[in-house]
Amino acid sequence: MGLGGIKSFIQKDMAMDLGTANTLIYVTGKGVVLSQPSIVARSTENGQIFAVGEEARKYWGRTPKGIEAVKPLKDGVVADFDATKALIQVLLAKAQQKGSKGLLTPRIVIGVPSLITQVEKKAVLDATKDAGAKKVFLIEETMAAAIGAGLDISKDEPCMIVDIGGGTTEIAVISNFSYIACHSLAVAGDEMDEAIVRFLRERFNIEIGLTMAEEIKWQIGAATRESAQLLTPQEIRGKDIVKGIPTTILLDPCELYTVFGDILEEISKGIYKLYNNLEPQVKSIIEHKGILLTGGGALLKGLLQYLEDKLKIKIKLASQPLTTVVNGAGTVAENLKNYKKLFVN
Repeated sequence: MGLGGIKSFIQKDMAMDLGTANTLIYVTGKGVVLSQPSIVARSTENGQIFAVGEEARKYWGRTPKGIEAVKPLKDGVVADFDATKALIQVLLAKAQQKGSKGLLTPRIVIGVPSLITQVEKKAVLDATKDAGAKKVFLIEETMAAAIGAGLDISKDEPCMIVDIGGGTTEIAVISNFSYIACHSLAVAGDEMDEAIVRFLRERFNIEIGLTMAEEIKWQIGAATRESAQLLTPQEIRGKDIVKGIPTTILLDPCELYTVFGDILEEISKGIYKLYNNLEPQVKSIIEHKGILLTGGGALLKGLLQYLEDKLKIKIKLASQPLTTVVNGAGTVAENLKNYKKLFVN
């Protein structure tokens, strides 16, 4: 075994998209090896954690007595330190098993929101190191997303990217490895799920969990009436709030799409505000090149057309919107020396 092979065996560096909704992990030389919900289930009596990730997902939004399911990250940053540490520890161990675990604990590149505070940075660093990481490097999510989407952020010519995740929508204009402008909105995919739950409760007196709401969003959720009209009504099972018994309704996508209106309006206004405040020359370049859309929220049916109609700018969808951030962070992990100027810790 050569020196390179020995090094590869001893240490596998990683990258992590530590998201509000999902956590994805990339192992150098392997690619993305894990994607699981950022959910932790624990006892309400003693706080003991008994399920993490996919195993904890079944408790989200409909927990039995004595159990609580939490998303330890809020708006992309640590809201519950102990739960975040457990989430990272368990998922890191799973990723190491899938990625041919090396003998040493890895170095990890983690994507974080562009406007993260020093206190929030420290919480991410401490939780990850406590979970077993040798070294931790933080990179802004939009920088990672741009790299993962194949944009050349080293050039003077600016590019604009919008990453719609679970907890935040990150908007940035990047040039020469730095931000010309950036903004973060605390509205994204999670708010869409919550809007579905409220709509079904108020309109049909039916209660569903957030996990089912997310499934409904992907299956028959749409940003425009035109997109909704192409979808087939779907049976939804839940609990009748009045009678307290299981019930089923037929949900029309043309009725559902209206619940996303305020959320999408806030996102489009945030994008336009940042774009409109750019220098005329930069605006002209962005108008010509278009805006790149990524993140799970980018997959809402009809969203590209909705944003183009609102903004009057060409919108392009990243080829792999769900994994753009972690793939970009993974590219950085594969070439740490080349990207060290991007680290924010």
